[in-house]
Amino acid sequence: MDNSYYILAKDHVSIERLHICTWEFPHEPSYIEFGLEFSFESFRNDSIIFYLAAPFIKKTCIVSCLLKNLSDRANGRFIFNDVVCGISNVGDDSRDGSILSFEKRDKLTVLPCDIKVDNGFISFEIKKPNKHEGNLYFRVLIKIENDTIAIKKKGIAQTSYIYDFKINETRNLPQNIYDLKKNIDLNICKVNKVFCLHAVPDNFVFSFVDSSKLKNIRKLESIAFQRYLPEIEGISKDCYNIMFLKDDNSDNKEGYSLFTICTEETIGSQQIALAIGANILCSLLFALSSLRFIRNPNIEWYCQIPWEYWTALGILLILCIYLFVPTKSVWSWLRTKLSNKKR
Repeated sequence: MDNSYYILAKDHVSIERLHICTWEFPHEPSYIEFGLEFSFESFRNDSIIFYLAAPFIKKTCIVSCLLKNLSDRANGRFIFNDVVCGISNVGDDSRDGSILSFEKRDKLTVLPCDIKVDNGFISFEIKKPNKHEGNLYFRVLIKIENDTIAIKKKGIAQTSYIYDFKINETRNLPQNIYDLKKNIDLNICKVNKVFCLHAVPDNFVFSFVDSSKLKNIRKLESIAFQRYLPEIEGISKDCYNIMFLKDDNSDNKEGYSLFTICTEETIGSQQIALAIGANILCSLLFALSSLRFIRNPNIEWYCQIPWEYWTALGILLILCIYLFVPTKSVWSWLRTKLSNKKR
């Protein structure tokens, strides 16, 4: 997957901080968060429309605003890494926005956004608030239809997940982004700082990380993040690590590039069980062929099969159940049978 992202707006808007957080769930849809912080002076009219362009975006993508999630002291502390001293409403209703007061950093006004999804891009309309303190901020959660946001490369012994995030790099601007920019008269937003977090299963190994941008790697605080994002059920599994990358525009660069590789060992218990099962099956096929020459017509055929063959067939059946039947289905079936016997 081409992970080139572009953030555009009609006016020359400068984004103070761009937050990106990816959630990797193998065999399940993945998620990605985007948060944009910008100044109140960016408003030239009554509203600003931001455009997020990315190749994975389709009309069927589910995008939700996270204003309600951030209007909570505990959630705000985890996301902004500072103690939230107080929360007040922008308008008469909390749905109009929230002003977060922190212990160390400046106040932040979190606003709602009107979301429109199209093939290739998402637009976010931010209306000019009547009241604000500090910079303005909005954050969204996007559900990805693919099972990964990364570029996936499968090998014999391991699978590589390549996170190659290119942000606002105009060197190889795709044609559809060029057309969007030209037709609606958009400008690529200047981004001053980028914060990128990758949440991946703890059996993933970080094979390559740019040390100049790496801040830390730690265990995901599952309970806190599950409270922040109850939409993502996979967080509750408590088996994830989170990596934090940071980059800024100190070199007056055109765009950003964040490159990380994670690897997952693919030779596990299922692969070993499959190899054992294949070995048993081949051995049985060779062994059973000999019964054609020693078969006694006066005795039933199944009585002539040695007990070792039946044992091998039993082991093969167990391996097939382990490989092809979901564990939950087996346990639910056993519980049903046991409960029926007790009755």
